[in-house]
Amino acid sequence: MFGQNASTKEILWTTNWSPNGKYIAIGGNVNSLKIYRKGDLKPYKSFPVKNTTTCIKWHPSMNIVAVTTQMSDEKSFILNLDTNEKVALNGISPDGARGIDWNYTGEYLAVADNQGQILIYDKKGNLIRKFSNENAKSITAVDWHPKKNILITVADKIRVFDIEGNLLKSIKHRQEDVMLLSVAWHNSGLFFVTGDYGDEKDKSLLQYWNEEGELLKAIDISKAEYRNLTWNSKGNRLATASDALRIWDANLNLISEGNSKDYLWGVSWNNKGNRIVTSSMEQKIILWNDKAEIILIVQ
Repeated sequence: MFGQNASTKEILWTTNWSPNGKYIAIGGNVNSLKIYRKGDLKPYKSFPVKNTTTCIKWHPSMNIVAVTTQMSDEKSFILNLDTNEKVALNGISPDGARGIDWNYTGEYLAVADNQGQILIYDKKGNLIRKFSNENAKSITAVDWHPKKNILITVADKIRVFDIEGNLLKSIKHRQEDVMLLSVAWHNSGLFFVTGDYGDEKDKSLLQYWNEEGELLKAIDISKAEYRNLTWNSKGNRLATASDALRIWDANLNLISEGNSKDYLWGVSWNNKGNRIVTSSMEQKIILWNDKAEIILIVQ
């Protein structure tokens, strides 16, 4: 649904707020990973990254970030922000990866790559296990269950795996052959939400599933794909990034909508659940309140 090539345009693909609420990490097609201070979005640290940073995930309790890359000679990596030590994540497809997430304890890191592999690392970056996603299609996102060592990947289908690599469920999310882009378990682990790409004929869908993989609700109001979505710490609000910032309740009722002049790609809540940061196709970083009202824009 984008009219421009995402591989050549300078886009801020991803953002993630630190668990302590002090810092925000931003990355994209801008040859650097940047860390900003929370309130004023002033640069704090910057690290060179060759070409595209596709996803950033802060460790749940340590001051380290896990970063995926693609279209780059630089491997995905774990970065310690206290020591600036960088550890490359080996075994990932040369085509790179887009999905990355820490498990609920922070003991394991999952990477889902562009050749349909899921790789499990320990927090030091040692590869523990690698398995296939049923086929070699690019995986766009991965999300661990908030209380169990099982994970969801999204690509052409929704797939649920245990940590040993056993496929527990494979779900065709809609009749049309449309790629999924994002997934987020609810904090309770009782349900999850997915967002897809849509195409010229079919609108992008936001879909609400129970833990058994049964579809409960589908919404098609967005004019663009759902690049990213995330729950706040209380689990009572979901933020989605597409043609607008939208905030939903836990039953996927729309609460607030914040207009954007360009498409939003990254989205993350702070630890208090009263601020949201987004990154965009036109390199804008926007700080919003919990009613989807703009507080600050940095470009």
